[in-house]
Amino acid sequence: MTKPSSQKTLDRAVHRLLIPIDATEGSRRSVGYATDLARQTKDVEACLLYIVEPVRDWEVLRFRTEQELHRHFEERSAIFLEEASAPLRAAGIPCKTYFREQEPVFGILDLAEQLDCTEIVIPKPNWRGFLSRGLGRKLKSAQRSIPVVLVRPDGSAEHR
Repeated sequence: MTKPSSQKTLDRAVHRLLIPIDATEGSRRSVGYATDLARQTKDVEACLLYIVEPVRDWEVLRFRTEQELHRHFEERSAIFLEEASAPLRAAGIPCKTYFREQEPVFGILDLAEQLDCTEIVIPKPNWRGFLSRGLGRKLKSAQRSIPVVLVRPDGSAEHR
């Protein structure tokens, strides 16, 4: 039975975070940001993404098929996604994991839009990343309507 429109309940705002994960410790800072936010607001959902660029190099493809490479990256992603999701689940944060094989910047932005995320959370690059125009800078320049949050090494957030 549905409630009449006059009895609508107020929906609390849910913070749905898209958190790209890789093999580095730096990407775990974003998980810490999610758990800190959950302590403050309680309404946090995490969407963890492991994304790799499709392999197009003929020198690699002559030894492995695209399917073999996809399977390899998908298996590796499961390990990193499980490791990153454990502290979120322990903190009671609903968490889903995703694997994508596509260009990272637009893959991240597209998935964030598909999932109706409220923020994209990534570690702030160190000085080397800044010089090489790291992921954070590329996301910012290609950004659509979803804010990008950069997490500093000390765990504080820099909103973009």
